[in-house]
Amino acid sequence: MKNIHLLSIALLSVATVAAGADEPFNGTKPMVCEPQKGHDCLPTESTCKPLKAEKGKDLNLHIDVQNMKLKSPFRTAELPIQSFSYNAKSLVLQGTASEQVWSATVHRTTGRLTVVIADREGAYVVFGQCKLEGGAAQ
Repeated sequence: MKNIHLLSIALLSVATVAAGADEPFNGTKPMVCEPQKGHDCLPTESTCKPLKAEKGKDLNLHIDVQNMKLKSPFRTAELPIQSFSYNAKSLVLQGTASEQVWSATVHRTTGRLTVVIADREGAYVVFGQCKLEGGAAQ
């Protein structure tokens, strides 16, 4: 298992060099992602309901691809990133936790975020904006 993790980091480094410096959201640096809009979708409803932010709660997601971890404000334990890849414009992340699956895309140049979290009951879809940890949004 340790060898797979080291191989993942090595492949990420190679892919990052190929991605170029004009793509700051390529997974080489940790990101903080602020949710801006979200929807709660149930199979029994004809439309998704908007998610409402909890006042006073930090809802930011912390994504660290190098360490293969995602920190959610709704869990005390970090979520493992089980796989990552690139499509034409985005960094794509996926994982599972308890009885949920999740997938996220981060646009490599703008930092725009889309996250889907699903279980057997329904799904959440969240849109947001990432910035490099310790830096400004791009």
